[in-house]
Amino acid sequence: MPKAVVIASTHSGAGKTTASLLLVSALKKRGYRVQPFKVGPDYIDPTHYEFERKAVNLDAFMMGEEGVLKSFKHWMSYADFGVVEGVMGLYDGYGMSSFSSTAHVSRILNLPVILVLKPEGMSYSTLALFRGFKNFESVNIVGVIFNSVSPIFYQKLKKVFEEETEVLGFIPKVKDLEMESRHLGLKLGIESNFDWKKASEIAESYLNVDRIIELAEDVEAEEEKLEENEKFTIGVPFDRAFAFYYEDNLRILKKDAKLIFFSPLNNELPYCDAYYFGGGYPELYPEIESFAKKFRKKYEDQPVFGECGGMMFLSRKIETEKGVIKCSSFLDIDIVFTKKLQALGYVKGEIIRENPFFAKSFKGHEFHYSYAIPDDDVRYAFRIDGKGIANGFDGAINGNVLGSYAHLHFYSTKVKLAEFFEKRVN
Repeated sequence: MPKAVVIASTHSGAGKTTASLLLVSALKKRGYRVQPFKVGPDYIDPTHYEFERKAVNLDAFMMGEEGVLKSFKHWMSYADFGVVEGVMGLYDGYGMSSFSSTAHVSRILNLPVILVLKPEGMSYSTLALFRGFKNFESVNIVGVIFNSVSPIFYQKLKKVFEEETEVLGFIPKVKDLEMESRHLGLKLGIESNFDWKKASEIAESYLNVDRIIELAEDVEAEEEKLEENEKFTIGVPFDRAFAFYYEDNLRILKKDAKLIFFSPLNNELPYCDAYYFGGGYPELYPEIESFAKKFRKKYEDQPVFGECGGMMFLSRKIETEKGVIKCSSFLDIDIVFTKKLQALGYVKGEIIRENPFFAKSFKGHEFHYSYAIPDDDVRYAFRIDGKGIANGFDGAINGNVLGSYAHLHFYSTKVKLAEFFEKRVN
């Protein structure tokens, strides 16, 4: 039976990603088939585990409790060990509550939690912080890992904490573990130089990997078999410009069509029955202009859905401080980048106009440093309780082309591409 554990922390930047990567590396070196997970809507952290297997998002707000459990069981059917990396602080969830937090997900999955503590500017107060987290809600915290401490300080902390909980090691200040960031968070895994073999050595030297394995909980695993439809194809761009996709979204799309992955930055463009442009960083790559021109020229009225970075690609242009990138111009929208965060948070939406992709309501997430300038006659398929493209409207639509600032989770809505394809054939 596979086992799993949650790695959480007191706040963002405390070291849960580093601790999780160290643990996954050590387990991989020991021969375990590891399935990483990431609590919350984050697209970037999951890419850092691709040396083993890309992390799967578990988000109670977007997926519901049953969806979280179903997804977890499915992906664990391919693994011996699951490592669930938390989000923000242990209790930070939807709004000012612990709903959809790491604590909430740990209870849904009935998993023990290892808390990463980074005692900057503290000594004995670190224990008070731990007690507060331990007693705040009913969460099974089974041990702690200290981050960015010296061996001498670690021994002092260990002596104090051993009467309270299990001390499972520490993470020293090592240059090999530093991770670069940009405006949306860490850089993508494909851009990093993470050495998992070196990380496994660090983990074995400083963490009690044996005891962490013992503390992990046995879990049920059940593969969810979905009948895949290979009559049609959906093109999915995947490279440094377009890399933000939920693994469950891609799995759900396979019910409607076979997925064809390609790289716009390499000027690849396979003919497909539809296209799904996920989020990413098109604003960083002026060379996307040539692909946009090529895509526009070869477009034959197929359904195209772009979200966030994908929506920007469907607009007329992207303006940054470095210049203007001309895009595919399917949507009468201009995008302007700023240094200030423009939108961040969960959204609920409803479908207000017929489109090839979605029916019913949906849940999703916004996170962008740009804003849109749409023409007055732009039509919208979504109304959301967030910012959207303009005044709470999102999902700009022009024929079969749909673009949204919101990232949708397909567990929360009905994907109807197969129906659209069948109607066209008939």
